[in-house]
Amino acid sequence: MIITNARVYTQDKNRPWAEAFAVEDGKFACVGTNEEVAKWAEENSSGDPGQEKVTDLNGRFVMPGIIDSHAHIAMSVFLGGDDDEGSMPMYDCKSKAEVLEKLKAHVKKHPFRLFYAMFYGKVEIMAGDPITRDDLDKIVRLRPVILMEEECHSAILNSAALRYFGVSEDSQDIAPGLSRYDRDEDGRLTGMITEMTLVPILTIDTPSERQLRLGIIKLISHLISRGVTTIFDAGNMTEEDLIFRTFKEMDEEGKIPVRMFMSHMLWHPDMVDGAIERLKQYKAEYETDNIRFDTMKMMFDGTQRIHTAAMVEPYADTGTCGGTLISEEKLLEFMRGLNHEGIDFHLHTVGEAAMRKVMNCVESLRKEGQTGEGEEFRITVTCAHDEVLRPEDINRFRELGIVANFTPSWNGGNCGSEPENMQKLLGPERGLRTLQSRTVFDTGAVVSFSSDEVELHRMDHWSPFWGMEVGMTRQDPDMSADGQKNGKTAPVYPPEGERLTLEQLIEGYTLNGARQLGIDNRVGSIEAGKDADYLVLSENLFEIDPYHLHEVVPERVYIKGKLQSIR
Repeated sequence: MIITNARVYTQDKNRPWAEAFAVEDGKFACVGTNEEVAKWAEENSSGDPGQEKVTDLNGRFVMPGIIDSHAHIAMSVFLGGDDDEGSMPMYDCKSKAEVLEKLKAHVKKHPFRLFYAMFYGKVEIMAGDPITRDDLDKIVRLRPVILMEEECHSAILNSAALRYFGVSEDSQDIAPGLSRYDRDEDGRLTGMITEMTLVPILTIDTPSERQLRLGIIKLISHLISRGVTTIFDAGNMTEEDLIFRTFKEMDEEGKIPVRMFMSHMLWHPDMVDGAIERLKQYKAEYETDNIRFDTMKMMFDGTQRIHTAAMVEPYADTGTCGGTLISEEKLLEFMRGLNHEGIDFHLHTVGEAAMRKVMNCVESLRKEGQTGEGEEFRITVTCAHDEVLRPEDINRFRELGIVANFTPSWNGGNCGSEPENMQKLLGPERGLRTLQSRTVFDTGAVVSFSSDEVELHRMDHWSPFWGMEVGMTRQDPDMSADGQKNGKTAPVYPPEGERLTLEQLIEGYTLNGARQLGIDNRVGSIEAGKDADYLVLSENLFEIDPYHLHEVVPERVYIKGKLQSIR
């Protein structure tokens, strides 16, 4: 297949723009001017006119296929809540009183449910007066009630739900400061649980295999329609065998057209020992041409809103510092084992202390390799989220070769967070310098971008073009003053100087995503010899109003030269 008269943004540093290319056997065979590609076609012609298809794109924009380098496909299906009218009735509540009133109305409308599980919105709407189990018990006493906050890192349970999941007054925290059972001044459970204490909740309504398949198809089809051709699945906290087996069977049936890079997620300290052998077992049992198992994932810390992200400097409002899943010493030992096996490492690191511990371990292992005291350091380590960085640590991403993975859609305020709330949590200065993806990018570090969505009722947020817009503007269309998804009227999330360029965003969504996954020799740019993953767009991304980027939908999406069905 020969493409001519296009505006091809290649991501090839030696040739950023081209106007034509040829695809042969699913790979780019020649990239250049119309004349260069025509000459190549003439020299390589089989002589059979039916063997070549020439497409004149009349100036349309072409770019490499997009890599979503931190997504949650199956986990999102497990959380559900996209179609069930009763599952999320309180998402936009503005206060504790409103949450409780809506819960009462919801229970009255659905009196025969076996349990009630829903998202209630942001933690900060409680304004210092959190909902407790006692509040929920007054509404529903004998059946479980689960209210999960928007970031999915904490939930409030009534007494029946605590009993259902086996949580008692004697239950011990999984990781102090991180995965814990909140207690009042008298040591009694309040009903709030954080981080990985939430894992059992995912099993309360496990989808059937049919539901899981339909959900996977729905999400992957949507991502393909928005230009995604490769996905790194950043982990599933439960039912890994079921999920991996389902993916393998679907791929063997031809239903997984994208490359899927899976991971084994570690969310409990007791999972660390034996984790390497577990991942190797998954690799042996479930790997296919499209589904790979090359990466270990660890939920190393939490989030700022609930004070579980690990901080060097304490939180301004509580004086606490959050926590990490394991100690730095244990992390170093584990990372040494991963390096020995050649297994890449992807960590959830929101807080400054979490990233510093990871950096310290990489630095130690690199020194061991350089001095001959240990093996050469050869794996890729990725820190995901990176919301709060110490200024003195920013250059260490580049110096140590650590990939910084950001979610650009958060740059307008993660989950609708306001600067005032971040200042309350982190202090007046630190609270205004979060999500510094531009600063990290400008150091020369490898910065990759992702969706990191789990909510199926906000499918527009899964689009990389939504991420590109918010990454460029630091304005969230959902927070527009006119309610019309118009980012121009939304507040600019500080610091304004962290606005990314379109060039950086495309690089982060393509070539740098490939670098994170170790496949930049195969994908990430439009170059001869690489897989023919590319998008055709009716508008040039460099010429449209940035505030319309979130509306972009590719005309055509190709994976390995094959046109994908866009639903």
